[in-house]
Amino acid sequence: MKNVISITCCAILMTLLISGESLLGIAQDEHTVLLYTFESGAGKTVKDLSGNGNDGKLMGPKWGEGNPGGGLVFAGNGPRDFVEIPDSESLDLTEGLTVEMWMYLEAWSTAGGTGATKETTYKVGPRSDKKVLIRMTTDEKAWGAAVVAGKTDVPLRKWVHIAGTYDGKSGEGKIYIDGVLDGEGKIGGNITPNNDVLWLGRGAGPFLEGRMDEVRISNIARSQQEIQELMNKGIEGVLAVKPEHKLATTWGKLKSDFAR
Repeated sequence: MKNVISITCCAILMTLLISGESLLGIAQDEHTVLLYTFESGAGKTVKDLSGNGNDGKLMGPKWGEGNPGGGLVFAGNGPRDFVEIPDSESLDLTEGLTVEMWMYLEAWSTAGGTGATKETTYKVGPRSDKKVLIRMTTDEKAWGAAVVAGKTDVPLRKWVHIAGTYDGKSGEGKIYIDGVLDGEGKIGGNITPNNDVLWLGRGAGPFLEGRMDEVRISNIARSQQEIQELMNKGIEGVLAVKPEHKLATTWGKLKSDFAR
């Protein structure tokens, strides 16, 4: 009888835990369209915690040390490592965007775009001249003309937080390095969406050699304060998100407690 009661109580608690985990596992922010913590540390898929189902397929990168916790390790142009995310309506940004991530570069690519790239619609990331760029196609400017670049050389072998924003109303694009405004310029118009996949760690040709952690993509131009908050507190510190692996840990503890 004791075992039956224990199992029943455990099942009820697990149901409540899963319900709470479902809520905690989704970013409570309507403007976040993709959110990766890279904390699972295993598997061939990166879980999107934004609630939009934009899970990514690992095309070569390995799980490793991030900033903080776990992250992804990319081996560069040899193995051609990257993450591929299928096209979705939530990733077809038009009126604004923000791309934020931690990057650790081991080497410079031969061209731009080793951060986040949805080719010919938008990209944010380091380029070969050591600066970070935001590039896009809008209803006013073509892909090659709609570019804003930062001014600072991003260092190698050091974790750096990079962010790029675009506001369709003002037409302004901005680059932030470690939360500090590093470049801004006028682009103009709304972003032109397409049906291409989204890549992390590659562009049309170059591939990232280094590490990546804590990626957030938003459908608005985030303020400098919001970018600094995410950089300083991390995804778990800003949004109601728990890594997936904590559910298994909690479940194991529940079983152990009720077995006594």
